Amino acid sequence: MDVYTPRPRFRLVALLLAAALVGPGCLFMTPHGEPVLVERTTQSDVWDGNGMLVERTADGRMCKVQLRDEIGIVVTRWFDCQVVHRRLN
Repeated sequence: MDVYTPRPRFRLVALLLAAALVGPGCLFMTPHGEPVLVERTTQSDVWDGNGMLVERTADGRMCKVQLRDEIGIVVTRWFDCQVVHRRLN
């Protein structure tokens, strides 16, 4: 009986792909930051609005927020701070 074993090259590619996704933080949000709710989303953006406030400009007009997109990848976007609100848990 022949047992299928994956090729070592396939394992290496899978390991490199996993490291590429986890390394830059596209699967995990930053542990620091303030939980926020973004009230404005466009029709092309599919998320629930929950995110983490990462940065605010010096004048307080633009906020950098990390959100999860429809497939779970963390994306970082800039929003007008008027649509970013502190989330109460």
